[in-house]
Amino acid sequence: MIVFALLVAAPAAAVARPVSVTAAVTTRAVSVPVVAIAAAERAFARRAQVEGQWKAFRLTAAPDAIMFVPDAKPVAKALIGVSEPAVPVMWWPGTIASSCDGTLGLSTGPWVRAASGGLGTFSTIWRQTPTGYRWELDQGRQTPRLVPAGSTPSVIAPVCAGGQAAAAAARAVDYEKLAASVAARAGIDGAAAFAADAAVDVLVQNEDAMPARGVAALPKTAFGAAVASGHSDDWTLAWASRALLGAQVGAHDLRVWQWRGKDGWKLVVYETIGLK
Repeated sequence: MIVFALLVAAPAAAVARPVSVTAAVTTRAVSVPVVAIAAAERAFARRAQVEGQWKAFRLTAAPDAIMFVPDAKPVAKALIGVSEPAVPVMWWPGTIASSCDGTLGLSTGPWVRAASGGLGTFSTIWRQTPTGYRWELDQGRQTPRLVPAGSTPSVIAPVCAGGQAAAAAARAVDYEKLAASVAARAGIDGAAAFAADAAVDVLVQNEDAMPARGVAALPKTAFGAAVASGHSDDWTLAWASRALLGAQVGAHDLRVWQWRGKDGWKLVVYETIGLK
């Protein structure tokens, strides 16, 4: 079932906490961008509790932000006529993936709808702007059980050596080649398209299922037209969404790619919405 705007928020009492790197995910040092992205997510969640859920979405969105209702729409159109819920959803960051320069990041973690007992996970793409971090894509899915996240997010970290402009240009070329190779498999099994370029611990999130890790967890999909995409200024993190064929109206995926140095670009997060 496609869930409208289930990327939602953390307990009102949530306060800024340190970010830790779990050995299961990475052993690289925690960066300033990761701390800032986690803080932005918590502030977003807190604002939803204090000012209203949909008001927080509107005020925190980037100018080009999109939501799926079920098709992708600009947030201003997606929220037309939507009433504020009496009890806002609560959410908090469980995992952060960032670029080296901090201009782009992904935050994902559990959400809880106290009013109805609903549970799931959300994903937010954050863009650094002159006025702070703004979200440019937000989505969520239901899970059969509460997803444990702990008090400090785990980190999916890039390799940040060689950050100069020339290296960024080279990374951009490599990414475009990778994207073209994957796009050439549109309409064919998506899992096979990603398998060779996925991180061994790729995070996979599908509706009505618990998050899983590893290439074996990638679902069989057939993807169609591009929906939206973006990348960090330094080309160490990129994301893209494409329609999924043979699924529900508005079905789509989300791919998050991260630069891993000599290993090149790796798929570190893959999500589907509306596949069932």
